[in-house]
Order: sequence, then structure tokens, then C-alpha cells
Amino acid sequence: MTRRLGDVLVELQLLSHEQVEDALRTKPRSVMLGDWMVEQQLINTAELIQALAEQFQVPALDLDSSSVDPQIARLIPEDFARRHESAAVRISGRQMTLAMVAPDDIETIAETELMTGYEIVPVVALAEDVTQVLQRAYDDRSLARQTIVDMKLAELREARESGEEDPTMAVLVDSDDTPVVRLVQAILSGAATAKASDVHLEPHKPEMRVRYRVDGELQQIMTIPNHIEDSVISRIKVMADMDTTESRRPQDGHLVVFENGKRVGFRVSSIPTVDGQKLVLRLLDEGGKTFQLDRLGMTERDQTLVRDVIEKPYGMFVVTGPTGSGKSTTLYAVLQHLNSVDRNIVTVEDPVEFRLPGINQVQSDNEFGMGFSNALKYIMRQDPDVIMVGEIRDRETAGTAVQAALTGHLMISTLHTNDAVGAVQRLGDLGIDNFKIAGALLGSVAQRLLRCICENCKQATTPNPSLLRALDTAGRIPSGATFYRGRGCKKCLGTGLSGRLPIFEIMPMNAEMVAAVEAGTPHSQLRELAIQCGMMELGQAGLEQALAGRTTLEEVYIKTMSDGWDRRQGSDDRREQE
Repeated sequence: MTRRLGDVLVELQLLSHEQVEDALRTKPRSVMLGDWMVEQQLINTAELIQALAEQFQVPALDLDSSSVDPQIARLIPEDFARRHESAAVRISGRQMTLAMVAPDDIETIAETELMTGYEIVPVVALAEDVTQVLQRAYDDRSLARQTIVDMKLAELREARESGEEDPTMAVLVDSDDTPVVRLVQAILSGAATAKASDVHLEPHKPEMRVRYRVDGELQQIMTIPNHIEDSVISRIKVMADMDTTESRRPQDGHLVVFENGKRVGFRVSSIPTVDGQKLVLRLLDEGGKTFQLDRLGMTERDQTLVRDVIEKPYGMFVVTGPTGSGKSTTLYAVLQHLNSVDRNIVTVEDPVEFRLPGINQVQSDNEFGMGFSNALKYIMRQDPDVIMVGEIRDRETAGTAVQAALTGHLMISTLHTNDAVGAVQRLGDLGIDNFKIAGALLGSVAQRLLRCICENCKQATTPNPSLLRALDTAGRIPSGATFYRGRGCKKCLGTGLSGRLPIFEIMPMNAEMVAAVEAGTPHSQLRELAIQCGMMELGQAGLEQALAGRTTLEEVYIKTMSDGWDRRQGSDDRREQE
């Protein structure tokens, strides 16, 4: 009988009984225990694969999808391989090495032997690695490249039949067998597999460029010939229920695909450019996204500060940061924490990205008089306890939001500022009086997303002394501290970075801060006071993550301090010149 994974982890002294029981109690039902423990950073992937090998009493294989010959993987039918989470990775003589998530599945081994005629040698591998092998073997970029080849061959055939030297290829967009349909499916599936946040289809000459945004960085995936791009755009518009005949106005739409049994939504936006229509598709993982404060990546201290703020009956709580810093995720986690049968929670969003059961979500629509400011006025008549406004972006919305916070409602929203203290200045810029800001504001949070070091190629490194001095202005880093970076490998595409983690700067409003805001204290002095009152700056929060070996000093500097430090350095240089 196969031992339980938790028992094996305890036997290997990787975890305690208490940690295993806590993980079993808190993990979502749909998530495997090992994956959950890695996600919670209780163990790393190397320790998980070691424990799985011990559990199943078979060798472990650290799979690299780029090193597996797709022709070997395709010896097993795709449906069978995906259903049984197994991939053929190696052939030696009459033996086939089969990477399996559950190598004790005797029936799968027996069926594979019958289908292939090889003697199966099972090895255990992580589910994510097996999936990547199958994706590379059966679809994604390989399929996308093949569909482009199909199109070019179709073009040549059409040219020969018509006698034209430079024909324009007409590809039907309503047939599931056309190359365009397969190409679009490959682009969407590839984005979901790569865990991209956005897909960009950009019309350029001589070819359309397709890029994924992964971990906040854009990566070029492929190019599409110009004579095909209209068909690709039309196919996506049909799927998103957009007007295919309109190319001169911006449009928005929404489409859904199913990838590996998961529902993945895409918010589609099109705009006209000088070279054609540009599309951006934002991925919305409608099946696997959960919003919980204790899963945002906050420290216990930060979680306590946020809970103390949002559990007050009325006032304003704002989340700040640039686009793509995770503000919406934080807002949804806050709403889920507050969601209960005794609270009426209403939101107005543009757009509604995720549906939250038990929460009344309103789609902002200026054409029908439901912009943020008007919608907020109507919501005030709906007896709300908690109101969430997607963004405070104008004077009218700011005034109504502050008034709601002052009259017994808990108001939650976002602002585009660089730091937590900047929320005060931004509300002032929008015409709110200092005494109203002081009376309404409960606290603000600034956040950033830092790219993580790839665990597969992580190694110790000597930090840049200048960078260390720039980040550690308070001299808190212990001497001899070890820092890490990624060497660069196939799993991280040579970047040394994989995945992202959030950092937070939280400014609660105590009596001193309220008095300072009422007095109109300048931003720099208000920031110094907030630090004295216990606020941890973004740079310091990032430095803690670098000291813990989760990210690099360079990443912390770029995402939190480069602009501010350059300005301070420039001021120091000017003073020296004077």
C-alpha cells in the first residue's frame, strides 16, 4: 500500500506533523497536497520530487520539456496521455521511460505497454512538468508554427490554381478545420499554459507580432504573415462577440476557452492603429482563482494591519500602485474577507473581471449614465454597508466616495500613486479638503510585484556594493548576509526569474497622522512621520524578500527605488556642485 505523502515528508524530516495537518486542513479541495505545500513555501520543488520518489518507491525525474523529443511523447495518444497525466520521455532498446504523476497506476502502465509494444519503466515527475511536455509535444508554439506553414501551402496552391502571382489568401473563420482556427486556439492555449497575464497581437510590416506578458515582462512568441492577420483578428472577434465589420473604432469583448479542463476567460480589447487593428487579450482564470487575504503573500504583520483597518465600520481604505501591480487582486481579497450574510456589499467596476458570490457587482458604463461617479450615487440609495469603486479617477467620484466614507459606509478603492502616503496628496489634487481626507481615510496600501528567482537554477551571488548601499539606507543588513540570483536555464528561458511575489507598504492612520494630514503636512514630511509610526517602506519590504532568497537585489531596486533613488542622488550631486 502506498504511503501518504504527508507521512513521507515527516519521515524525511522536511516537515513536522503539525505543518502537515495544517496544510491538509487549509488546502483547497481541488489542489494536490504537494502543490499546495510548494505554493505555501513549506517545501521546494526539489524536496517534493524527493518525497514523491520515496512515496512511490520509483526513481524521480526532474523533467525539462525542452529536452524531451516531441516525437517520442507523441507515441502515446494525446487524450490518453492527458487523461492519465503521463508522458513518454525516453526510449532505450525495448524500454520506454514513462513520466507519471501517479506511477503506482498499474492499469495505465499496462495499457501503455499494449499500445506501444515497449516495456514501461515508470518514473515520478511533477504534474506541471508532465503537462509542459505534453503541451510542447501536441500543441502551443509547435502547432502555431505548423498552422502558419499550412497557410503558406494553401496560398501556394491557390496561386497555382488561379494563376495569380501574389494572391490574397481568404481563410474562412467559421470552420473548425481551418488553419486560422487552429492558430488562434494555439495562441490562446499557449497563453494559458505559459501563465501569461496578457496576449498582444500587434500589426506591423511585414508581419504581425504576437507577444505574451509573463511575470510582468513581454516576450515575443511568434509572427504572423500580414495577409493572414485579418483572418486571425476576425476569428478572435467572432469568438468574443465583437463586430467584425468595424475596424475604425475601439471595441471590447469577452471570450472563454477550456484548457486542460479549466475554464479560462479572456477580456478582449481592440484599437485601430496605422498598420491595422491591435488586439490585447487579458487572461481571467475563471476556474482556479481564489481571493484570500492570507494567500496574497502578506506577512503576518501586514495581514494584521490590513484587518485592523478594513474591519472598522466606516471610512476609506485605498490600494495604490501602477498598472499591473496586483491592486485588483488585493481588493477582491479584502471583499472576500468582508463578505458575510449581514453585510450588503456593492461594487462598481470597469470591467467586472471576476464574479464573487454573495457580492453585488455593477459594470460601469458611461453610455448609460453608469460611470463611477453616477453609479456611486445610485449605490448610496441601495442601503450598502461596504462599497468598492474600481478606481477614483476624477473630482466628482472622489467627492462622492469621501462623503460616503464620512456618512457611515466602508469605502474601498484604488488610486494611481507611487506610494502609500501619496494617496493623501492625490485626494488633495482631486479637490478634497485636508480635514475631510483626515476624517475619511483609514489607511492606504502601496504594492508591487517582484519577479522570483528560478528555483531550478538558483545560486548564491555577491551583491553589488552600490546597489546594497542604495537599498539599505538604514544599515540593517547583517554582515555576511547571503543573496541569490538565477543562473538562467531552460525552465526560466534563460532569465533566472520565474513567478512573482507581492510586497506591500501599509500606512495606517493613527492620531499623529490624522493631525498631520489636517494640517496639510507636505508629502516628504508626512512620509517620514509614517515611517516613524511604523510604516515599512516598499524598498525595505523588498529587501526582506531578497534576504530570504526569494528575489534579487536588482529586481527590488528596479521595482521600488530606482526613480526615487535617482532623484535623491541627483539632488545630492547638485548640492555638492553648489
